Amino acid sequence: MGPPGRGRWLLAPLLVQAWLAVGVAERPCPRSCRCDGKIVYCESGGFRDAPRGLSGGCQGLSLRYNSLAALRTAHFSGLNQLIWLYLDHNYISAVDGRAFQGVRRLKELILSSNKITHLPNNTFQAVPNLRNLDLSYNKLQELQPGQFQGLRKLLSLHLRSNSLKTLPVRLFQDCRNLEFLDLGYNRLRSIGRNAFYGLLRLTELHLEHNQFSKINFSNFPRFSNLRALYLQWNRIRSMSQGLTWTWTSLQKLDLSGNELQVLEADVYQRLPNLHTLSLDSNKLSNVSRETVDAWISLTTISLAGNVWDCGPVVCPLVAWLRGFRGNKEATMICAAPKEAQGEKVMDTVEKRGICKATPTPSTTTPVMSTMAIRPDRVAPPSLPGGVEGPARGAAPSPTPSQAAPSLPELEFEHVSFHKIIAGSVALFLSVAMILLVIYVSWRRYPGSVRQLQEHSARRHRRRAPETERPLASPLQEYYVDYKPGPSSETMDVLVNGSGPCAYTISGSRDCEIPQQVSVLTFYRQEPPLVDYCQAHQPAATLRLNMAFEGSHPGLGGLEELGSTQTSGPAPTRGRAPTVTQTPSTLRLPREGPCVTFPSVERSTLGLGH
Repeated sequence: MGPPGRGRWLLAPLLVQAWLAVGVAERPCPRSCRCDGKIVYCESGGFRDAPRGLSGGCQGLSLRYNSLAALRTAHFSGLNQLIWLYLDHNYISAVDGRAFQGVRRLKELILSSNKITHLPNNTFQAVPNLRNLDLSYNKLQELQPGQFQGLRKLLSLHLRSNSLKTLPVRLFQDCRNLEFLDLGYNRLRSIGRNAFYGLLRLTELHLEHNQFSKINFSNFPRFSNLRALYLQWNRIRSMSQGLTWTWTSLQKLDLSGNELQVLEADVYQRLPNLHTLSLDSNKLSNVSRETVDAWISLTTISLAGNVWDCGPVVCPLVAWLRGFRGNKEATMICAAPKEAQGEKVMDTVEKRGICKATPTPSTTTPVMSTMAIRPDRVAPPSLPGGVEGPARGAAPSPTPSQAAPSLPELEFEHVSFHKIIAGSVALFLSVAMILLVIYVSWRRYPGSVRQLQEHSARRHRRRAPETERPLASPLQEYYVDYKPGPSSETMDVLVNGSGPCAYTISGSRDCEIPQQVSVLTFYRQEPPLVDYCQAHQPAATLRLNMAFEGSHPGLGGLEELGSTQTSGPAPTRGRAPTVTQTPSTLRLPREGPCVTFPSVERSTLGLGH
């Protein structure tokens, strides 16, 4: 065969490969999926297995939010171009050791939010090019010693929210490029020796929300690149063991939510580049001067939620905070002594003068000056560098025994400003509530308010005569009791204007009028009945019966009724005009002529029926 024939045979394989490539590229997108070039999204489609008809050139496959329950051997064979695979939020509980054969180029594998309880030792050996592996939010209880063997290119490993209790020795020895490791929200109680061996490039380590009671740094390798260590919300009481080397790379340390009572100075002395420190929600009552002196690079600190003792032991921390220019948590509350509970540490120390500088007592003078330790209203001046008292290293901080003379004077401190504000607000609200009740009652029940006003006015009027009675003692009230004679001439007097008549002045308020008389009308500025009798019968006999029940001081010595002066309100039914008189003696009864009374109020008496 000549050269042209050989050329045709060489072109044939190239044409076949080109035809296959075209066929792969033109393969339609699987049903219930969405395709974007070489990326296939089959999410929330109810798939129980990988969809059929996937192109061999697929580089990304998302099977999130489906119903996959298990991964069998070579589950994704044929997808040799696959770069990332998302299998999160399914129901996967079993994974075969060779489930990922055929996807050697895979760089990102997401298996989070499933029900995986166990992984075979060789599960990830078929994918040595993984960069990101996410196994968080599963039910893993243990990891095999060679679980991550061969993953030399792995950069990020997520194991959050599982049920891990221990870590095997040298578990990560092949993960030499790992930069991010998340073991938070597990049940780890301790870390095995050399468990983190091989993590030379680790920059961020999460161990929060576990069950550590102490941190033994002898089990930690020398993380030369670690920048952030998260240990919050454990049960750590001590973290001083095993740290014999200087950790120059660590910049952030989170120890909040633990049970630390003491901060060891040697730990922080080996963290010279620490920038952020979180110590809130622990059981710290004070911090030693050696510890705060080791915080030379801090820019952010959080100290809230501790049980601070606002006595002299807190002075080193207060002095350091006064000179601190970074971000700090300002809600440090006193837990002791009892009289300072609930107050802010900085305000209490300044107000009570607890940390005021005191001179070092000399050897010949055992008694300290009381003026030097007397609490003052004004905060004492601070020396440069934020340290109070004598020069650095010149004198030790005051001990509780030295500060004892200043404690009795704390009882005479004024009430803190915030308590005064709270009391004023409470008083204002009480007054406002009372006024509101009165206003609502007035608007909603005006009749009741009007009745209250009338009742008050009646009580005022009832009290007024009692106060005026001593001034008007000479003024007395007399009541006329008319008694006609037994003969028929009496009716003639009343009807025809002639005949005898008689009346009785008494202190009783009841007036009885005989039935024979029909009507008598009294008018103002007109003479009464007595005057009427005198005018028509000058010689008639008019009997006066001055009958009173008991003695009355205003009627003693009544002699002549003719000299009587009447005043007061008009007589109504059963009431006679008021007579004012101060006679020397009182003679009862007495007969005499009719007497003229001054004008009275108009009143109608019904005489007869």
